[in-house]
Amino acid sequence: MRKRLPSIPVTAVLVLVFLTSPAGVHLAQGKAVGPPKVAWKKLSYQQKKAYMKDAVVPTMKPIFQAFDAKKFKKVDCQTCHGEDGAGRKFKMPSNDIHPLPNTKEAFEAKLKAEPTWPKWTEFMGGKVEPAMGKLLDIPVFDPKKPVEGAFSCAKCHKLEAAKP
Repeated sequence: MRKRLPSIPVTAVLVLVFLTSPAGVHLAQGKAVGPPKVAWKKLSYQQKKAYMKDAVVPTMKPIFQAFDAKKFKKVDCQTCHGEDGAGRKFKMPSNDIHPLPNTKEAFEAKLKAEPTWPKWTEFMGGKVEPAMGKLLDIPVFDPKKPVEGAFSCAKCHKLEAAKP
């Protein structure tokens, strides 16, 4: 014969769970919603922030650290969005990321003139752009088949002003 457990009010259970939960542990709030379930441009500011915290930073952190563990010892919102990111509601491109030349010719000249540029270009184009394109569920820029809205350098970097 089965014994019936005494009935405990739901509020008492919730209070008990709350009081015995370690600090910083939250009751289930659900997984952050993001692409491809909901298009990036359709997400609210709060949804974008949650997706960045729960999906983008954990994915991109090891990618950046594998490239340069010392430079990217700390990877957080400021890494890409800059010191003033929060004040700008994290809009991109960033004010703190090195601006890039605004023409193919100027970019190629920098590749030849700056010793670190080939390494950075290979990393950004081969690792960062594909990973971010996948995370945001948008195509990655392909110079052979350009697609409007594709993820490219200019999504994160400002372009230098055109020279007169």
